[in-house]
Amino acid sequence: MLPKQTEYKVGMYMRLSKDDERSGESLSIENQRKILTEYITQQGWTLYDEYVDDGISGTTFDRPGVQRLLDDAKTGRINLILCKDLSRFGRNYIQVGQYTDYIFPMYNIRFIALTDNVDTANSASSGMDMMPIMNVFNEWHSANTSKKIRAVVESGAKSGKYRTTFASYGYFKGDDEKRTPVIDPVAAAVVRRIFEMRAAGYNMKRIAQVLNDEGILTPDDYRYSLLNKETPHYSLHLWSVETIKRLLRNQIYIGNLAQLRTTTVSYKNHKVIRKEEDEWVVVENNHEPIISRELWDKVREIEASVSTGKMTKQGITLPLTGLCYCADCGSKFKQAGSAKRKSTVTGYSCGQYARFGKKYCSSHFITAHALQDIVLADIKRQIDFVMNDDKAREKYLARKQGLYAEQHSGDKKKLRDINKRIAELDRLIASVYEDKVTGKMPEDMAFTLLDKYQTEKKSLQSESDEMQKHTDMAKQDEADVDEYIRRLKSYAGAEELTRQMALDLIEYITIDENPRKKAIPRDIHIYYKLIDKPLKNKNNALAEQAGAIKK
Repeated sequence: MLPKQTEYKVGMYMRLSKDDERSGESLSIENQRKILTEYITQQGWTLYDEYVDDGISGTTFDRPGVQRLLDDAKTGRINLILCKDLSRFGRNYIQVGQYTDYIFPMYNIRFIALTDNVDTANSASSGMDMMPIMNVFNEWHSANTSKKIRAVVESGAKSGKYRTTFASYGYFKGDDEKRTPVIDPVAAAVVRRIFEMRAAGYNMKRIAQVLNDEGILTPDDYRYSLLNKETPHYSLHLWSVETIKRLLRNQIYIGNLAQLRTTTVSYKNHKVIRKEEDEWVVVENNHEPIISRELWDKVREIEASVSTGKMTKQGITLPLTGLCYCADCGSKFKQAGSAKRKSTVTGYSCGQYARFGKKYCSSHFITAHALQDIVLADIKRQIDFVMNDDKAREKYLARKQGLYAEQHSGDKKKLRDINKRIAELDRLIASVYEDKVTGKMPEDMAFTLLDKYQTEKKSLQSESDEMQKHTDMAKQDEADVDEYIRRLKSYAGAEELTRQMALDLIEYITIDENPRKKAIPRDIHIYYKLIDKPLKNKNNALAEQAGAIKK
């Protein structure tokens, strides 16, 4: 049996959450301190120390003040814990009960929640009898408050209220009620440049390197420089790939305010988890954009590309790096050096061969210069084609639509006929109903006709919906072909294959083995964006024969 305490060393615990601040002075730290200090004096006890958690929820026990309190209790520095009420100690009824019923008695620690009349030294008191109910009520209060706060936050987000401590790089928080983002001209220029570099084919590592070489302040450093303060946390003060990636994916730069992108597991478990994008609250055209939608879409296209844009040892990103695949094993090509000039990256080789050796594939080596010449020549040929052939658009459309191109015009006429018949059936159904109601048609005949007409209409409607999908796809095909032709024409007169040109026009390239005999041609298949349907399995790329050329 544990010895009875006669001299008490008191640990005085006080807590105030952000939600409690709305309750006014009665729950303030100062008010708690005054009440508890007076009680300690009246009892003639010794105050060992004060333990305070200000602005922290009681649903978690991961609080610095309460953790220090518990450590001192377990090591014997204090033997009495005093707080104003149970909710100050915690609002998680399971953990509060665990401490008061098991841990504190095990360490011979007395616990008092003053205004709730809870005193573990007096187990027969009404306060001790009510303690389980009060703990449950305190947790219910937290759950209810959490729901209300979430509803208020969600409502604010939907109305475009910018809820953030610091505005995203490139913006200031506005002075209006919604804190609408206002463009910061200095940072916005850097943001614009980052998007332009990415659209031009720079990889993220290269973009970060350019900014670091020019001494441009990182978003954190820039923010604190405006406040005339040093960055308060450890930092290398350098742009990183992760920083560039986050910036390029932030919709705020096209005028959209995307909020509530994260949540917590529950009001008791505060672990932050990222929501699916379709669960975000996005207010479009909320504020002035920094970049155009066209530039944003261009960067999204770059992000979706198969290329990662790896740099050479000389810091150069080759035009076709990351876009080439082995026609035999489907592995992505790696940048490789020739046998004569191993110190310089001069071409591409099968990635599987490079990793596992000739047992699994062969080299497929091709020099960067030779491949670039082949691709540039084919692009020039296509530019000449769209410039001089009046039927270029029609031919590209047939190439994109494949076997369905010939059926397309017939589908349009059939769809018109189906919709005409559906409208006619609607009139017939209405007429039958009218004749039945007025007594011009017997009821059994009316039901027979209605069933017939409804069945036919349902069948035609299903066929119409399916054909409408094909029509919509055909319209998208036409838009894709028009965009491809526009891109081709924008490079008219180009004499060099650039990284941006390759990313604008090429989906990927497949390259077969280099034949030992020079007389045998080498197959190189170029799959162009917008007109050649990309394959999920690059191993089957040769079967499509899209854009195939022989060199």
